[in-house]
Amino acid sequence: MACTAFGAWGPATPSGKLIQNRALDFGGGPFGNYSVVSVYRGEDLERAFMTLTFPGFVGVITGISQNGVGISEKFGDDHPGAYDGEPDVFVLRDLLQLSKNRVEAEAHMTSVKRTWAMYVGVGDFETQIMDITMYQQASAIAYTDVTMPSVTSQPYLDSVVYVDKHSQPSNYDPSQSDALYTPLSDFYGQITLDTARTVIQYHGTGDVHIAQYDFGSNQVQVAIGKINEKGEYRPVGGTDEDVWKAYNRPFVRFSLDDLWNGK
Repeated sequence: MACTAFGAWGPATPSGKLIQNRALDFGGGPFGNYSVVSVYRGEDLERAFMTLTFPGFVGVITGISQNGVGISEKFGDDHPGAYDGEPDVFVLRDLLQLSKNRVEAEAHMTSVKRTWAMYVGVGDFETQIMDITMYQQASAIAYTDVTMPSVTSQPYLDSVVYVDKHSQPSNYDPSQSDALYTPLSDFYGQITLDTARTVIQYHGTGDVHIAQYDFGSNQVQVAIGKINEKGEYRPVGGTDEDVWKAYNRPFVRFSLDDLWNGK
């Protein structure tokens, strides 16, 4: 469960609007071939929301809501936790379904009885900014583009908040061939849905699935990995072990308005 999250806005994007990434790394099983897009809408909901999820899974690990928030999630390293409380995936669903902005989402995370640690990226339509919360049993602290480097030991980028696929702090090494900071800084000012694909491909993150949200154009694009019967992300007998990982597969782009309206 490596996973990667980043958000870019203001001077980091051409439009100034928020681009948010969620890349799920979970290896070959048990979810390798089962990612599906689900949309929840109806008069009984606070707001419509979509998730990239799995059949029969009622919690949330990836998603965005109508005029609300987008969610990115990463495993919280080795912080202590317990089962006595609200499961992480239900907390994330509540953020999508109930929060109108990231301030409300972050307040909700501080109010619940927390269980296991995770990093939670929350961006919103209202402010076009993303924070990353270090969510754990003891506390839930939201970090910004300015303060997140104190957690990751990665370089600061104005209006870009990010946590890479490695255990934290991951410590920036300019000689590292797949450092997340490298493409983020290279594409600084031009981070879009198109270049965000290149960012995560360079970093080699998102084997099971990827969702990227454009809060300015009201779009989401997703990519889904594929495994063979041996749980490998390649054809049986193939030599490229990464060819079927989501970051190397085609992306499909959706209009969020179409999803909310059932088109």
